[in-house]
Amino acid sequence: MSRASGSRATATLSYITGKRVHDERRGETYDYGRKERVLRVGTLLPEGAPAEFADPAVLFNAVELHETGRTARPAKKIVVALPREFTPRQRVQALEEYIRENLNADGYAATYAIHEDREGNNPHAHILVANRQIDPATAAGPGSSSAWSTCWTSGESGCR
Repeated sequence: MSRASGSRATATLSYITGKRVHDERRGETYDYGRKERVLRVGTLLPEGAPAEFADPAVLFNAVELHETGRTARPAKKIVVALPREFTPRQRVQALEEYIRENLNADGYAATYAIHEDREGNNPHAHILVANRQIDPATAAGPGSSSAWSTCWTSGESGCR
């Protein structure tokens, strides 16, 4: 998602979670519908992340406040299909395992929301991923820019 195209991590968070989210940077509040289709919301953090980031509104407001450029890309959104054959518990387990192994293990924080259509035929998940890694050595909390890995600002190779 790109700020240049009008995307906001906080607006996307509100949309996927069905919750009211206030964007501290812009002073706007987002509250999208379809709350009844949101079955579960969770936030998974990499080791050493500030505890405050367990609240997705705090996490993605910190992301938005850190990314100041008009062409910034504060977050990425991934949509994955979930097997209908799985029980709801198995879906959560598979999704959380995927996030831990593929995102958290590399230092990325993510919030997910599991959705279903009206008929229950399309279980899927939206994953909102902070576009920068959290550096546990300097993570000082949401108000501090030092929580984010220096690889984002220095442009070192190997960083996403």
